Amino acid sequence: MRLSSFLFAFTAFLACSSCSNSMAPMSDTTLFKHTNKLINSSSPYLQQHAHNPVDWMAWGDEAFEKAEKEGKLVFISVGYSACHWCHVMEHETFENEEAADYINEHFVSIKVDREERPDVDAVYMNAVQLMTGRGGWPLNCVALPDGRPVFGGTYFPRTTFIERLQSIVNLKDNNIQKLEQYAAQLSEGVSSTDLLIAPIEGLAKDAAGFVWSKSERNKFGAEIDAKVDNWRRSWDRDKGLSKGAPKFPIPTNLDFLLHYGTVRNDKDALAQVKLTLDNMARGGIYDQAGGGFARYSTDADWKIPHFEKMLYDNAQLLTTYSNAFRVFSEPRYKEVALGIIDFINQELDDPSGGFRSALDADSDGVEGKYYVWDEDVLALALTPEDLKIALTAYDINGKSYWEHDNSVLMSWESDENLAEAVGLSSQEFRDRLNIINKVLSNYRDGKNALGETSHVPRIKPGLDDKVLISWTALTVSGLCDAYRTFGNEEHLNRAAKALDFILKRARKADGSLFHVYHEKDGARINAFLEDYAFTIAACIDMYESTFNPKWLIEARELTLISFDKFYDTKTGVFWYTSNEEKELFAKKQENDDSVIPSSNSTMADNLFRLGRYDSKFNWIERSDRMLLSAWENSNNIRRSTNWAQVLLKRTLPFYEVAISEGIPEKLNNTRRKIDLKYYPQIILAGGVDLPGQPEFLKGKYPSSNADKLSTRFFICQEGSCKLPVESLIEVNNLLKVGH
Repeated sequence: MRLSSFLFAFTAFLACSSCSNSMAPMSDTTLFKHTNKLINSSSPYLQQHAHNPVDWMAWGDEAFEKAEKEGKLVFISVGYSACHWCHVMEHETFENEEAADYINEHFVSIKVDREERPDVDAVYMNAVQLMTGRGGWPLNCVALPDGRPVFGGTYFPRTTFIERLQSIVNLKDNNIQKLEQYAAQLSEGVSSTDLLIAPIEGLAKDAAGFVWSKSERNKFGAEIDAKVDNWRRSWDRDKGLSKGAPKFPIPTNLDFLLHYGTVRNDKDALAQVKLTLDNMARGGIYDQAGGGFARYSTDADWKIPHFEKMLYDNAQLLTTYSNAFRVFSEPRYKEVALGIIDFINQELDDPSGGFRSALDADSDGVEGKYYVWDEDVLALALTPEDLKIALTAYDINGKSYWEHDNSVLMSWESDENLAEAVGLSSQEFRDRLNIINKVLSNYRDGKNALGETSHVPRIKPGLDDKVLISWTALTVSGLCDAYRTFGNEEHLNRAAKALDFILKRARKADGSLFHVYHEKDGARINAFLEDYAFTIAACIDMYESTFNPKWLIEARELTLISFDKFYDTKTGVFWYTSNEEKELFAKKQENDDSVIPSSNSTMADNLFRLGRYDSKFNWIERSDRMLLSAWENSNNIRRSTNWAQVLLKRTLPFYEVAISEGIPEKLNNTRRKIDLKYYPQIILAGGVDLPGQPEFLKGKYPSSNADKLSTRFFICQEGSCKLPVESLIEVNNLLKVGH
């Protein structure tokens, strides 16, 4: 029997097995009647379950050894603090005394924070997807004492869940061989899924090792075009992104289309990006009062989100909106980008220098309560004149109505139409609405229009205050892009502070990284590939923002550590976990670009950029091996858009741009002028001759007093440089960017 057929048949068998026992309603217990071993954890998600009657343990050898000793199965439940359905299942099942008694009798139970242990989440999520065809959180698996899964799913109602567990226990007691067979086949399936084996022989290149042949460029360029054209058929031409609901803003999708549309001069692709960003910016998914995006919209209109706000979304969308501003010069995009920064600084700033992870969807036990408004409350917060504008701008009790007399703040028409409706010019309307939004932000935090404490504030959503190194690094990159777009030095300084935190406080003596930091117990858990990949990218972004070579030195050192700890010379690809870690039941690569770009596609881009900076052909060749294998195995471009951006860099002209300028202030101003345009096909370098500067800068530093007083631009391509030019018009012409 084929593996997939066997897995589905086995899962169906479990689903159809019936049990006679039913569960009583949830018991009314006091808050701290129970305390389990999660009480010692610094993870806010694990702390949420520390007083469940389920005897939860944290992930580790102790739990599996206990299961082996007692002859029990292992129940593994994975979630995260801002997960709405995780809370629902906790209240329905894990706080229920009778359900907990059954679970405790037959299982050793492990709670996992997926953000702390993305490796554990990845392998068990893969198993559940093989079993059921879908995934999500909470993620619930039953495993043998050696960790191999035999059953899994996402959210279950309590009675259904206990019935499934009873089926598993019955099978364990009466047909353990069937469980063993299933575990073996499922583990094999997880190990082989999404596995890349990159070819040893790369493409035919020139003697310098950089240039692909014209036929190769054309071949892969045509493949990109074909995949975009196929994707184009599913675009939502009314609301943006792809058709259907829910709508998840996938930053790598938008970044790729912005990149592709620019270099291909594809006006349709650019129009789809703009349509999407416009609708997101006006939608309920964006917190109009306080800035920042919720995770996703439950509908096709971007109206009602699941209200959790995650750092990783906002960090990436900061890059997206900043770069889109360079392309479209749309003032709203600047407002949104700066609103994201305000949200991150006000709600997720950590004293360590890093950034905290997330805000919950719920406050005071109600989803979205902190963010929604009714007309009576708006009347308390605003002057009559501003109330009229707000009711019109956000169509309160009209299209923006949600439930229980509450509406979200969402605009359904253009600023021009709304301005006309309230008798203002477009600019006057926009300025006035920005003031109204600030007043509403103050009001929900218990302050008046002047920012003075005036009334009882709304209860804020729960904060997940752990600092993840990978997400903090993504935020560094976002802040760098905002700085290069808008020129605010505070954004660059905050990025530098965060990157210094990673490189000093989240690092071991041998230079390797940790994955998570919390003030309660400092830095812990060895870093995963994503931590290295995003930190290396952040270092490169900081170099391009400052021309300080110390950041490139750090990027190179972390890359070498990544090779030592994660790279597999046989497959030519990086593993997600380091070779120092105890292996899970399956070893995984991360190749799928999802809501976060995959760590391997990010490493491929890092190796390409560093290879071009330093003329390291062997790094570029390793990048090529990964890229070509991933592209060959990619059937859906929406799941490989970060890989596709690297392929654009390899199939279209890509340039090294050096600025020769002897006066630091002038050098920074010159870089700012280049950054006014969106150049996705370049790396940028400059500065004085210091250790660590890129290899291709050699011979391009100002060497005479006359040179120091002039500005020269060197445009290089695959190791060959044109004669220097002295004007930005000439630079633009040489880079062939026409926007």
